[in-house]
Amino acid sequence: MVQIYKWAYQDWKTITKETLATVVGLPDGITAEDYKAITGEAYVAPTQATTTQSTTTSTTN
Repeated sequence: MVQIYKWAYQDWKTITKETLATVVGLPDGITAEDYKAITGEAYVAPTQATTTQSTTTSTTN
């Protein structure tokens, strides 16, 4: 499976680094070491953005 991802990224240009990163750690995916071997860059796990919502209360007299 790693070889297919390598061809898709390096040779065929049909997959991006971002897409490749989504299969790191999946049961049928690749490891972080595989990611580095394919892209030449260390895998950095994506951070989940947290959304905060603030409530403003106004009073009128």
